[in-house]
Amino acid sequence: MSHAFPTINEQKQPHAWAIAPNAGALKSLAEGIWSCAVQTNQRPLVVLSTAGPLMGVRAALEKHRPKDLPSHIAFLPQVMSFNDWLEAAPGAWKFPKKQTDLERWLSVFATLRKHKELQAWFKAETEAGSWGLAQAIIAACDTLSNSIAPGLQQELHKLIIHQKELVTQNTQSWIETLEPLLDRTIGQAYPALARKVVDQEAQVLLTFWRYITSPSDPAFRKQFAMAAHLEAAKKIAQANVRPLIWVETADPTPIDKQLIQGYLEDYAQYATAVEVTMNWESVALWAEALSPQMPEEQKLQTIQANINNVYPEHWRLVAANRFEELAWATAKTIEQHLISGKTNIALVAQDRLVARRARALLARLGSSLKIQDETGWKLSTTRAAAALNSWLELLRAPPEGPSAADLLEFLQNPFLGLGKCLNANSARDAESLNGLVAHLEDILIASQAKSGWETFHMAIEGSVAHRSTAPNPLLLELLQSIRGRLNRWRGIKINCALAHQYLMDDLELMGMIQGLEKDSAGKQLLELLETFDFDVEHQQISMRLNEWLSLLKTVIEESSYEEKGINAAATLSILPLSSTRFREFESVVMVGCDEQQLPAFSEPPLFFSDALNRLLGGSSIEAQFIQQARDLSQLLISFQSIDLLWQSKSKSGEPLRPSAWIQRLQMGLPDWQAQNASALFTPRSATAAPSQMAIATLDSDLPMPVSMSPSAYKALRDCPYRYYVRSLLGLRKLKGFEEGFDASLAGQTLHKILRNFYHAMKSEKQKSLSTIVTDAKLRSAWMQDQLILISEQVFKRLIEGDARVLGVLRDWQKQIPSFIQWQLDREARGWQFHDAEVKVGFDLPFTDIDGNERHIRIEGYADRFDVSVHDPELASVIDYKNQNLTKVKQRSEAVLDDPQLLIYARASNEGKEIPGRAVSAAEWVALKAEVKKDGDGAERSVVIAEMPDLMQAFSEQMTEDVQSLWSGKPLKAFAPDSVCQYCEARGICRKGMW
Repeated sequence: MSHAFPTINEQKQPHAWAIAPNAGALKSLAEGIWSCAVQTNQRPLVVLSTAGPLMGVRAALEKHRPKDLPSHIAFLPQVMSFNDWLEAAPGAWKFPKKQTDLERWLSVFATLRKHKELQAWFKAETEAGSWGLAQAIIAACDTLSNSIAPGLQQELHKLIIHQKELVTQNTQSWIETLEPLLDRTIGQAYPALARKVVDQEAQVLLTFWRYITSPSDPAFRKQFAMAAHLEAAKKIAQANVRPLIWVETADPTPIDKQLIQGYLEDYAQYATAVEVTMNWESVALWAEALSPQMPEEQKLQTIQANINNVYPEHWRLVAANRFEELAWATAKTIEQHLISGKTNIALVAQDRLVARRARALLARLGSSLKIQDETGWKLSTTRAAAALNSWLELLRAPPEGPSAADLLEFLQNPFLGLGKCLNANSARDAESLNGLVAHLEDILIASQAKSGWETFHMAIEGSVAHRSTAPNPLLLELLQSIRGRLNRWRGIKINCALAHQYLMDDLELMGMIQGLEKDSAGKQLLELLETFDFDVEHQQISMRLNEWLSLLKTVIEESSYEEKGINAAATLSILPLSSTRFREFESVVMVGCDEQQLPAFSEPPLFFSDALNRLLGGSSIEAQFIQQARDLSQLLISFQSIDLLWQSKSKSGEPLRPSAWIQRLQMGLPDWQAQNASALFTPRSATAAPSQMAIATLDSDLPMPVSMSPSAYKALRDCPYRYYVRSLLGLRKLKGFEEGFDASLAGQTLHKILRNFYHAMKSEKQKSLSTIVTDAKLRSAWMQDQLILISEQVFKRLIEGDARVLGVLRDWQKQIPSFIQWQLDREARGWQFHDAEVKVGFDLPFTDIDGNERHIRIEGYADRFDVSVHDPELASVIDYKNQNLTKVKQRSEAVLDDPQLLIYARASNEGKEIPGRAVSAAEWVALKAEVKKDGDGAERSVVIAEMPDLMQAFSEQMTEDVQSLWSGKPLKAFAPDSVCQYCEARGICRKGMW
């Protein structure tokens, strides 16, 4: 229970007051503060050791203000957190300039650069690891500085009194004071056998501490501020010095406790000082939450008495089997509290992942629920930070160019101003930007252009290879604009000032600053970037680009995002267990109450074991354990409606028990048992409805196709439903970039090589003095050299963009001798190359369901036409397949279902593409034949036999298929597994379910 507020007297010692941290703690504290004001007839200054309860204490003071107070003390007592009180010290402008964390990191970086012996000791494999090490070094040095702080209080007080200038010489004397203290501590913490190693580590750390410690460090600024406050109290007449009430909201470290008690003793010489501590006797539910000095028997009696006074009927234990089930149970529990009319709810995030998932589920409630996340939502998780990071990833790209994924991620960020990148100022220009990035994405994915500027340019140029239009100039201009911004960073020596200037210029010229200023997280990100505008000393620190980028990312990762407040009917506060002290909530839901996460400990600082850290006066694992036991005790005592949830099975499927504290509490409360999370959800019943074969009925408003490609007709033959989904509805699977070099891009590249090769061969034969016509050996050698040369020329740009393409070129080069031999054998049979990549087509007449005569255009690009030298009326069509011969033979077994060559033959004959000749021969050519050891003579072609009969059957089949399609008959989903395996519509037709 809380003790009565002490009677203020003239003693020169701090008054001690203990309150119980239960549901009435805020009321007791407020009444005690007002009692101090009345007794001293002055407005007291209240300093809280932590900032969390600040608003709660002020609200309690307002609520419990006594009546009929004198006017000069009727105003609320001044309530401040310890850090705010330090910053408000009189004459703080005289103190050494305060350094930001970022400036201290840079000081560590610069020190490492200057001193080779430190570089040899402190290494990290990555740039990010280096900045993490810098943080650890600063934390270790602060621990060392804090450990000597009590011994420096008087000396620092003298410096303030005499207003001496704080110079490096003073810092050096502090370091010399520390060395014997640290040596003595190490001797107590470690066995004598390990002393040699520990001494060596301690010596290096002390050396580093000597180099970077300065009077502007937090440990010493704290001393300056406390001394300044004390000096100000001394100068004021004793009757006018305000009472000081120190509220210890959390257990301090031994070194902090020593500092505060020393200060309060000094302050009590001039005015009333009250130290408010927590009395855990009436609150503690476990022995470790009580004072270690209390006898064990008394502890057991106290704990049992406290358990007898609790009300477990308002507590609920809920266990869930899986992560997702736990998140849903958490959201459902909070939703039930909201339905019951509660408007101020706390979600204690002992398991932060579950809390974040529950928050996402609760976001469905919209603006009616205000969610405040106090667990440290990282700025790096916002879309504004993701947008900036997408540009930083481009800066890391090699000179050849970034990956397509990184480029598209940047171009698709919502803060990018495409108009500013392309200087598009007019309305017409702005309209032309619509869909520009989506168009670029389609091109890069279709061509599988994975990386490199040259590859991207080739993909854009190749996307219009069969069209009369030129590439979209805006796409090329966009790539050039981004490339120009990146090239500005190449080959320059980076320092902090130059890197910051370049980055802000980039964001301005790409229109990102304007977008970020309109976003709450974007504003905070821009404010964070302003902190990189250092003073002159830090601006000139040079570093590699990757080091600076890693520093920037580390700073963003360490920064928390502050959400904008909104007005809502109810508020949900997501907070850690420690933040529930001196807070008021109608209900509390706590997740992560299993044995692995409750209690949770933070590792001791790098370079210090837990034992050494304890001896230096810092926080220890034991102290954290005690504090969490006390926090959980006050949580259960202070709030009546409490739900404790945890996951009862680990990721590996092994059972997880509730926290040992909960198990021990259950022993004293046998009726307090856990329920399964499934009990929170209302059971639902339904009748099973097996899936039926998917059938599509054509919409009357859906326009019928007026043209069809060979691949579209093949899809119609494979499965009409597939054709409907893909060609009529235009639905496509969202594709990405595959590993390795895409087979379709490889095929396109080889088609281009062969087209160029045959045209070069045709031109060479037309030369009057060419010897390749008459000399067979020279012809074979010329053909092989020419095909190798053209292959290297075409692949060159691809290899510059993506070096992995070199493997595809090498595989093709192994095929060249065999391919040349096949070409020579074909010429020996009387075939001569005529043309390649020829667009052909024909109009197919048919009758629709109403008896009307209609036509549909069937057209595509034929890979190659040959003519016979023996028969002036005969021609042949060839289609290349970047496959092995076995797969090509499989195609020949179902020519009518894959009539690509038949379509080209009919189109050529009806369109008279080869004057005076009819295409009556066709064959597929495999470009991945099984090459023999000598490299020649591999079988690679498959001839379509019985062409005239097949042409007649194909024409009748195609007319029937098109008439059936136009008739509006239902389209059923059917196809063999070989077709369905890679079908884009399989997720819609659900084959395998019916």
